[in-house]
Amino acid sequence: MQSTTTPSLSEGATAAPVSAACGSRGAALRLLTAPGRSLLQSLLPGIRPWQQAVAAALFIGLVTGLARVRFYLPDNPVPITLQTFGVLLTGAVLGWRWGLVSAVGYYVLGMAGAPVFQGGGNGWHYVSGTVTGGYLLGFILAVGVVGFLSQRGWDRGRSLWPVTLGALAVYAPALVWLSVFDFGWPKPGQLFSSAMYPFIPGDLVKLLGAALVTGALWRLADAKQGRRSARFQGERHGADTDPGVR
Repeated sequence: MQSTTTPSLSEGATAAPVSAACGSRGAALRLLTAPGRSLLQSLLPGIRPWQQAVAAALFIGLVTGLARVRFYLPDNPVPITLQTFGVLLTGAVLGWRWGLVSAVGYYVLGMAGAPVFQGGGNGWHYVSGTVTGGYLLGFILAVGVVGFLSQRGWDRGRSLWPVTLGALAVYAPALVWLSVFDFGWPKPGQLFSSAMYPFIPGDLVKLLGAALVTGALWRLADAKQGRRSARFQGERHGADTDPGVR
């Protein structure tokens, strides 16, 4: 009689951690690979560089418009705006290359005098001599982080993670900026409690919104790809079954 063996409980218990470890290792290795298609490229296959440049310019306009929506917290010179929402979408949709083109373009335009920053702010003094200068640099970093991760497998159902890390990345240059330069704000010992913590609730709303929009756009891109594949398969099947086609 042929005997059969059943995996023991201990074998089953060790299988899940091993599988999880392999999945984590695979996700880490994907960060070292060449970038995949951006969301924009998936939505519009065959899009040309000049068209992506136009899209980058449109996102500059989006962030500029969202900068007009602002309000201040008591005793805080840094306003809460919807810019972060636009910045996260820029990286998630355009990818890291064209996303950085858009983010750097936004920064340079404002520095050159275009009224693209919150409240119509602009000029060299605005980017170099105010408390918000570090946050503007953080926008560029955030776009790079979101775009880099989104093109390396952190997309679709994983879209929340790149935008979360991107939202946090905004604060890295901002906190360093406020630590190095003396603007009289925040007060000593209140760097995090004044320049970061008050903005986190709003950032949670904005990053969740960016993740939802990104996920919806990925579903649209996948649906379009599915229809194209089905149409191609149908045409191919018709050609194979047509006796007049050799």
